[in-house]
Amino acid sequence: MKKLLTVLALALSLPLSVSITAIGQEPGPWVYGPHSRWDPSWNRRPDPRRGACFYTTAPFQGNRFCVRAGDRLPALPENFGDNISSIQTFGGARVKIFNDRGFSGGGRVVDRTVPDLRSLPFRGGHTWNNRISSLMVF
Repeated sequence: MKKLLTVLALALSLPLSVSITAIGQEPGPWVYGPHSRWDPSWNRRPDPRRGACFYTTAPFQGNRFCVRAGDRLPALPENFGDNISSIQTFGGARVKIFNDRGFSGGGRVVDRTVPDLRSLPFRGGHTWNNRISSLMVF
């Protein structure tokens, strides 16, 4: 009886902010508001089952944020606009990257992991390195 009361007391002391996810649905740790500020904890979050992660340094180094398939970011989290150097995809996801905010300024579909965006041509002899300002993952 004493053990049961201890377990019950511990359970009641847990934060009520724990989210419940439907069976088969991926938890949503990668959610961004219109003015998201990067947080160091983002580097420790799990990779999405199907989606992509974006890194500030090639190959897959530096700070990162990830997006699940089906998400669209018309503007990137703070400090990531024009500051992405590699993309890692998961679960067969594809990414459409754009030069400017609001899905404009020239775009390209990326259907694979890209360790270094300096290898991905843009236009006028430029590359996609440090150029992405909005994106869609599907």
